[in-house]
Amino acid sequence: MSIEPATEPRRHRWRLALLALVILPFFPDLAITAVGALAKGNGCVPDQKEICRIAGVNVSDVLSGLVTVTVLIGTVFVLGLAAVWLVACYWVIGRGWVGPAARFCFALSATAIFALLPYLAPVIAVAPLANANCRPNEGGGSCLIFGGDVSTAHHTVILPWLVLPGVPIALATAAVYAIVLAIIKYRRARESRQPVQSS
Repeated sequence: MSIEPATEPRRHRWRLALLALVILPFFPDLAITAVGALAKGNGCVPDQKEICRIAGVNVSDVLSGLVTVTVLIGTVFVLGLAAVWLVACYWVIGRGWVGPAARFCFALSATAIFALLPYLAPVIAVAPLANANCRPNEGGGSCLIFGGDVSTAHHTVILPWLVLPGVPIALATAAVYAIVLAIIKYRRARESRQPVQSS
């Protein structure tokens, strides 16, 4: 009798958990893109002089807050959160998928995502909003987007440099996790081959 019907709903929940783990760190970047698109859809342009407001809300203030959050996320990821987050992803992948090929592909994808995107996504999100009044650069300075100051956008230019330590951190985490799993599987296999002692 197959136990697949009983385990499949549980696997779906683990797969949704993986989706949440992948999307959550990049929610501010997605929000920056959405807010920018919403502002443009309401007739605002990034290089305008007057403050752009939607339903009375200052769009520039919202963008400044989101950029601050996404820069913070990139910073804490390179300080060690990336390793913790990847281990959580690997753990969820191990429960959401059965086949080794599927597990390997999803684990490899997660490793690539968190080796690069925490440090590149902020730049990609802010780039479409750059204009004559705001050219994000390492030197800082005034940055007007939709009529308001979003000087935090300058910090996004520094984040891509964090790819240099970010990639080794992700690869080392994947290697250590794979070694630990191999040791656990080896011990379990050895224990299963040992004869049962009769009393």
